[in-house]
Amino acid sequence: MPAAATRPGEGVTALRPRPSDVVKRVGSVATPHFDESRTREEFRAVKRHMLTRMQAGPNEAGLDPKTILITSASPGEGKTTVTLGLAMSFMFERGCSVVLIDADMRSPELSRRMGLSDEAGLLDYLEDDSLEIADIVYPTSVPGVFAVPSGHPRIIAPELIASERMREFLNTLHAQDPDRIVIMDSGSVLASSETISLAGHAGQILLVTAKGQSRRADIDDSLGILHRQAGPIDESRVAIIFNKTDRSESPVRYSQRQ
Repeated sequence: MPAAATRPGEGVTALRPRPSDVVKRVGSVATPHFDESRTREEFRAVKRHMLTRMQAGPNEAGLDPKTILITSASPGEGKTTVTLGLAMSFMFERGCSVVLIDADMRSPELSRRMGLSDEAGLLDYLEDDSLEIADIVYPTSVPGVFAVPSGHPRIIAPELIASERMREFLNTLHAQDPDRIVIMDSGSVLASSETISLAGHAGQILLVTAKGQSRRADIDDSLGILHRQAGPIDESRVAIIFNKTDRSESPVRYSQRQ
């Protein structure tokens, strides 16, 4: 099991294995099935923009740009695929480590894809003070990528996500390694109240839209909700990902919010 160190700044070794927990489940992380060369470059373009924001440091509200929320206006627009693709792109950066958090409590697709659906996860940690971060952070098949599954369902999930323990959890992940990138795969804005709480923790937000599927009115409504309840939302913090484009185009395209 990767154990969380108690002192800040210990780097990726903060998630080193503990001898007593060597049988901990390993999550599976696979590259999405795209035209590899074409889509890899698109993800690199997104990554470069996000790295530029990270170099600028926390915004005026103190939000860390290394905490990234990936969401969508409505379900089924491909945000989990984008989450995995972006994580794999970050792993090309020297010295980079990534923690993937499945924060989609209504449809925990990331946990399912990684084979961690039945494991203790985020909701368990947020409700049970006896659990440590090391108990819910799992190594994966990709060195330097760690996973936090959603955990067992609870009716009080929105309240747990909005709790101070959630904020402390994210702060601790960054304190262990100042260069660590935390990517949260959340529910859609219009279908999940937890997403608004998560947006309040995120220094960067990617809104995934699907060509021929996403409605402009839903996108505008989602941006408006994020701005009012977790804002300000502007080009320094939010970007839009165009997913499921034609085969003649890249499957993933990127734009700053205008």
